[in-house]
Amino acid sequence: MSNLRLIIFSDLHYTDEEQNWETKRKLVEQAEPILEKLIEKINNTKELDAVINLGDFIQATKYKERDLSNIKKIWNKCQRIKYPFYTILGNHELKLVDSNKEVLKIFGYEEATYSINIKDYHLLFLGTNVNKENEKFKTQYISKKDLEFIKEDLKINSNKKIIIFSHFGIIEDKDLMSNYWAYTEYGENLMLQNRKDLLEILNKYKILGIFCGHQHWTKTLNNNSINCYMLGSLVENINNDNIPDGVYFDVLVDKNNLEVEEKHIRII
Repeated sequence: MSNLRLIIFSDLHYTDEEQNWETKRKLVEQAEPILEKLIEKINNTKELDAVINLGDFIQATKYKERDLSNIKKIWNKCQRIKYPFYTILGNHELKLVDSNKEVLKIFGYEEATYSINIKDYHLLFLGTNVNKENEKFKTQYISKKDLEFIKEDLKINSNKKIIIFSHFGIIEDKDLMSNYWAYTEYGENLMLQNRKDLLEILNKYKILGIFCGHQHWTKTLNNNSINCYMLGSLVENINNDNIPDGVYFDVLVDKNNLEVEEKHIRII
């Protein structure tokens, strides 16, 4: 079996609007240059199999067309990556749209939840949907249709080494309320709302690892021997020093061994 090597990044939060109270924590004015630097770094890296974004290309504005334009701009910029590039939807891409299809059209994707095979590895990307019945957490769930797809997809590919990618958190974290962005009871704004339904499916299989964004911190969680690697935001002002965190993962998988190296991009 051949090795698998991935570069994973998350939560770029690009916007062409000026800073506000929220974006002082997210150094959005540095999103574009830090992405440029990361793409340069990626393209100078040898023997990568894929590059993956865990969602939130943009910082949502008050205008849908502006958001869609910003998504398209960053998507087009990522086409300069010389390796296969894959992305999933975050809450900011979906904040103002009526359906995730409006964003998927930009990516050329038919579905938000999809999977690919690379060598002997199976990569499953979990797409979120717009739930109009729950305004508070309207983008934080996987549809019943997608849950059925996940069931069948994993059943068919159970003989492969499986890796999962999600924007929202899936594994419970006892320290979640200490997260800067935990502004609802129990930090539910940071978690996938129907994660129990998802984990009921995932726990039936040997999962090499789960990678999640959204929470803007970098740490490892565990559930029933499944490691979940939380990845911080590229632009988070994590130390309140006006320097973006620039964090990304360089992942090497060798059979059942998954090594996750935390790295940082600096633009100054």
